[in-house]
Amino acid sequence: MLFRSENMIHIFSSKGQVHLDGHKELSKNEPVVEFMPEKVLIPAVDNKGVALANLVEVGATVQKGSLLGVRQDFQIPVYSPVTGTVAAVVKVMSPVVGRPVNFLQITVEKEQGEEVKLAPLASDDKESVVAKLKEGGIVGLGGAGFPTYIKYNTKDPIDTILINAVECEPYLTTDYVEGIERISDVFLALPALLKASGAQRVVIATKADKVHLIEAIEKGIAESGMTNVTCAKVKDVYPMGWEKTLIKAALKREYDGLPSKCGVIVNNLQTVMAIGRLFAYGEVITSKVFTVSGKVSKPGNYRAPVGTVIADLIGAAGGYSNTEAIVLAGGPMTSKPLANDSIPTFLQTSGVTVLDRVVRRTEPCLRCGTCVDHCPANLQPVSINEAAERLDIALAKSFNADACVECGICSYVCPSHIDLTANIAKMKLMIRLKANQKK
Repeated sequence: MLFRSENMIHIFSSKGQVHLDGHKELSKNEPVVEFMPEKVLIPAVDNKGVALANLVEVGATVQKGSLLGVRQDFQIPVYSPVTGTVAAVVKVMSPVVGRPVNFLQITVEKEQGEEVKLAPLASDDKESVVAKLKEGGIVGLGGAGFPTYIKYNTKDPIDTILINAVECEPYLTTDYVEGIERISDVFLALPALLKASGAQRVVIATKADKVHLIEAIEKGIAESGMTNVTCAKVKDVYPMGWEKTLIKAALKREYDGLPSKCGVIVNNLQTVMAIGRLFAYGEVITSKVFTVSGKVSKPGNYRAPVGTVIADLIGAAGGYSNTEAIVLAGGPMTSKPLANDSIPTFLQTSGVTVLDRVVRRTEPCLRCGTCVDHCPANLQPVSINEAAERLDIALAKSFNADACVECGICSYVCPSHIDLTANIAKMKLMIRLKANQKK
């Protein structure tokens, strides 16, 4: 018999976390390498697949930092990451939209020249800060790419800004190397963010074993003279980087809905760095550091324009060291294998992971409850999976399938090797599609 979630009493508390072998030694001590591709691909649509407004035409010459168009889902601008020529509009599979969509293919000029910049932040009141974040097209650089201006436009009372420098996905080390090298950029943003949000303090959280990053953070705090900024050291467990897990560990708070409901705004470390450069110098995000690790010849961290094709990044890392490998746009816990490596990077892409292709035979579910025991969202993956097997959307919704954060723990701990995460993600998509049909 299946028990519906609204009637379920949680007798056991979920562990909600597991220690993983991070494999970060492959890249964390490697210096950042600059890489400029011959072309970039930039989505000509928003995250819902709707064409950008005021889209630049094919044949146009664009400058690094110039406007390409405006996303219609959140009304935020999309800027060119390079100086070059819009050579074509091409169809490419988009992991964000979930189907092939139009991309602008920009041929990169060898001489990049000066980049176009916005005016620096002129006033630190809430209205001005929110407007500048929107104008700068700032989105979360470490997760789903959610527009940052919306977080700071909340009406909920905020007392804490929590900067997430945990980076708990295996293989990825971009926050680590950027934090060590450029932590001062964070403090260019904090005074205005504090005033605009009404927060009284900033907590920068990272894992306790990241000694060099902690040293950089504490040095940055000391040099800034800001007495309301502290560094929180959390356990090396996964998914410590998930907002709910991190807020509970670092701030001892729990909440339903958004973090603002418990007085917190959460930003990724590199997002705050980008905000700092926007506020101080008017710079928009044109490039990022991408970790390229796993089965490549030269694992490391590569600074490249947003929109660089994954195959080109792998080429910069010396190419594949295993021709039978699979490619992930991100870390192995939350990313799905790509059909090919011709997909570009996005603002929210943190890296590229190349792994051996391993085939495991799926066994029947044991109903052991291990997935339930480890779910950080206190869901029942086994029950949602059964609903997925039946294609029972209503049943999956009753078990709150749409609350799954797709962290991958349930698939990782399953002794039967069932890809629970993929099945739950399928049900989430079906729930959304059904909801859209009713509108």
